[in-house]
Amino acid sequence: MATTTQHNPNANLNARLNQAGASKTIYALVTPETEAAKAALLGNALQGGVDSARAAYLEQFRDAWTGKQDALHEAFFDTWHAWSAPLVDLDRGIYPFAYPTAGASEPLRHLIYGCGNLARRDGFVPRVHVFKGEYEGYRAYAEAALIAVVEHDRRDWRQVAETLPDTEWFFLSQPSAIDGNVWPDANRFLELLSAKSGPPRVIMDLTYIGAIAEAPPERVAASLPCVRDVVFSLSKPFGVYYDRIGGVFCRRQDFGLFGNKWFKSLTALQLGVALMQRHDVFALPRRYAEVQRRQAAMTGQSLGLDLVPSDVYLLATAAAEQHTNPDLADYLRRIPSDRSTRLRLCLTPGMAAQIGTAGAVASKRTA
Repeated sequence: MATTTQHNPNANLNARLNQAGASKTIYALVTPETEAAKAALLGNALQGGVDSARAAYLEQFRDAWTGKQDALHEAFFDTWHAWSAPLVDLDRGIYPFAYPTAGASEPLRHLIYGCGNLARRDGFVPRVHVFKGEYEGYRAYAEAALIAVVEHDRRDWRQVAETLPDTEWFFLSQPSAIDGNVWPDANRFLELLSAKSGPPRVIMDLTYIGAIAEAPPERVAASLPCVRDVVFSLSKPFGVYYDRIGGVFCRRQDFGLFGNKWFKSLTALQLGVALMQRHDVFALPRRYAEVQRRQAAMTGQSLGLDLVPSDVYLLATAAAEQHTNPDLADYLRRIPSDRSTRLRLCLTPGMAAQIGTAGAVASKRTA
């Protein structure tokens, strides 16, 4: 019988990371606040009936023929817009169309496939652009649709902005998935792209909005002319990855997403609103900043890495040259071919153990 290591050549490295309270893959952190919001939303079943919270939860699904559910996502987008305002400059007048989605993966995949379809329709070879070390999903979705991916060194961002073809799209995360930090040149990159004549061709991925503890010097300039669509998710900020709570703001109507006004999860949207209303955009990262710092220190000591907490409260990075296992360093390096790039890892396993949300949920026996 084949061993696990034979199936996964990185199994030993993953095991070592896990023992140190870390992982290479970024996992959402379920917090007590996450579970408290779910408890308040779902309410309780009582003998002979339900409490008021459960009644309100169940009632929203009834009487679909009245069309009352069609507009229930609007409160979600209004809440996100106000909640994210300290970090994001997004003019709703520029983005009159908003569609609820299953996290960020659904709209990202849809937009990448759409980019390929438009290019082929107009006679161009479909290509999307990213910075090296970015979110792996961009490449995975593009390659699945037979779309070429062009990777650029982020240090060359001025040249990239000057040479990006009008017919090709750029996918950019901010805060950045490269290192979990706010990229300080992001707005300058967008401004340079916007100074060129041409259609909007940047997809802004704001997945990590709500996962940083302090406001950067400037907000994300999401309303600049080069930005085509703005994608967001609550998975990382609130630990609700498997609840699939997300959305996309679009300049133009997207007929591929139009049906989402019906094909949506009312539970996900209601939970998203509840979490944002209960906790402002900085609340959980600030609350767990010390947990992040402690875990970075413990994980670093275990792995022989001098870890620095990232802006995103789930992550930490280390300098490229570290006195640790070379295979582990190469495994964690965001750009494997560039040995000058920093290492990045996720602290979620250890942080969950610290705050008590790892393992089984305690339950009370009923008579």
